[in-house]
Amino acid sequence: MKKILLILLIIFLLIAPYGEKSNKYNFLECKNVMVLGNATAGDYNLLLKVRDPARVGYQALCIVPKGYEYTYHSPWLGYPMHFVVKNKFIGTVTEGDAPPNIVKAGMLINDAGIAYGDADTLSYLVNPTRNAWDDFDWLRYSAQNSKNLKEAVSMLQYVVTRLHAPAGAENIFVVNATMGAVIEADAINFEARYFKDGIVVQSNYPKLLWKKHLIYPIFVGKSFYSNFSGWVGKGERISLGGLTGIKIVQIKNDSIVLRMYPFGFREEIRKGEGTKVGNFYVCLEEIKDGKALIGVWYEYFIWEKKVKDVLNEKYGKIKLEDLMEISRLHSSDLDGLRGMCEGGYEAATIYKINRSYPGMLSSIWFAANQCSSIFVPVHICDYDMYDAYENGKAARVAHSLLTKYGHGKITKWCVEAEKRFINETERVERKAMELIEKGDYENASIVLTTSDIKLQMEAMLIEEAWLNESIAKNFGNLYFEKTT
Repeated sequence: MKKILLILLIIFLLIAPYGEKSNKYNFLECKNVMVLGNATAGDYNLLLKVRDPARVGYQALCIVPKGYEYTYHSPWLGYPMHFVVKNKFIGTVTEGDAPPNIVKAGMLINDAGIAYGDADTLSYLVNPTRNAWDDFDWLRYSAQNSKNLKEAVSMLQYVVTRLHAPAGAENIFVVNATMGAVIEADAINFEARYFKDGIVVQSNYPKLLWKKHLIYPIFVGKSFYSNFSGWVGKGERISLGGLTGIKIVQIKNDSIVLRMYPFGFREEIRKGEGTKVGNFYVCLEEIKDGKALIGVWYEYFIWEKKVKDVLNEKYGKIKLEDLMEISRLHSSDLDGLRGMCEGGYEAATIYKINRSYPGMLSSIWFAANQCSSIFVPVHICDYDMYDAYENGKAARVAHSLLTKYGHGKITKWCVEAEKRFINETERVERKAMELIEKGDYENASIVLTTSDIKLQMEAMLIEEAWLNESIAKNFGNLYFEKTT
């Protein structure tokens, strides 16, 4: 038994997320932010997903029309199953994960105005066969069949309770025009929370299924909410109920030195500050008589709080551009905790689901890499989009820009373009609504498609110009300043 626990501990420590201190590509780590009801500035709900793809490659968009037929294998014996797509959907995929290949969307929205985003968690309660369905199969199965949120959740549950199909455990965010749900599930367990108002944030860890996904209570703490507050001395170890914790190495006059145990690098915290220590966040409040008053939490409990704190400052007035800003937070903006913007092949998609005509006016705002590219609009009713966003070219340009300029150096250029794009899109949406109210759905779709493609093309022209400094200077101060 001790050997098994030691092996599990080593695995946990190797795969535990370490933010921007870790290697360049952080797999199995997506971030979801949902803003609902009275938290938003208008009659819409918002869902942001930042994708760090397990299926490595450049990120692109993919339209799958209603009536599309394909064959996929059953989740246990592998016999062929024939599917017909009942709801058109648009997904964010890794290049190549689109027709004629099987669609593997990591986030998507269907023409009923239902948006999905997921984040993997660790569990061994999974389908062990080579025919198990991954998270992309799970999302696709629900999105292609669902007309409302109840059906969407029911389809996700069917994959678990009837098919026992999942190859991994997931947190799945599902949002429509009036409500949102967060599902935690594996191949056996399924739990759902529903929300009408507020801000919901979650990444790659369970809450409701914390104790059933054994690795978390064994190694981190009794629950996601476990914490410690108290006075400690040199050499003391603090645990939240798991096998890992923190050890106080030294107490100085105005700081302490500590590390995660049983393994971990030393960190120093000054009085009144906090920092990430292994899988924990530690805050130093006071030092007196050789003792330190500290607080300890699971790192993602504080991560959630800090992300929510940023948005809560605008509660009731949260707009699309506020989630664009959230998607570009770095580790330095979050006291060393995991940044939203890390690099690699990540991409961000924001779904704006309008309560008026959600199947027509709901939009996708896609950044091929939010750290280095402009968010562009795509409406669920669009007939087409600019090729660069379907074939991976937009992601390649974004990757080149990140390599050229680094993190944060061109963000304000992107924001200036996005302000114009949002204003133009809102103007066109008003025109489209006039057509919809007259029953002219076809021309409403044409108007939105034409506007969206125009803005997509403009974004690509701007970004390609940024790659050439001499050309970029011609844009003037709005789009260029010398980067040192």
